[in-house]
Amino acid sequence: MRVTLEDADYCDVPADLMTFDDGAVVFWREGEEVGRHRQVRIRSLELLNVRSMTRKIERARKNHPKAFSQWSPEDEQTLIEMFHNGATKDELVTSLGRQEGGIATRLRSLGLLTDDQKLE
Repeated sequence: MRVTLEDADYCDVPADLMTFDDGAVVFWREGEEVGRHRQVRIRSLELLNVRSMTRKIERARKNHPKAFSQWSPEDEQTLIEMFHNGATKDELVTSLGRQEGGIATRLRSLGLLTDDQKLE
């Protein structure tokens, strides 16, 4: 699913379910949360072709092995610790094997970044 946000930024979320939670749209895949965005920031939602999403995931994983994967408790704990220790965006991307957007989304869902903050 392509989520277009108010600032014309977008992210593709491999979701099979959406729910609503206290002003946020929560995206799920196979029972695990894979994304969350404040409802007021979302301009549009677009269903993507399954094949094109599969290709996108394969391409992303060439450089980011854990792109679009579920977050393990260990990976989440590493993210929290690195963030609190002042890790840079590049350090987080390299260490976690994920794309910048996935890391920022997880930090927002953990309450460590606000909706308008960018990962630096």
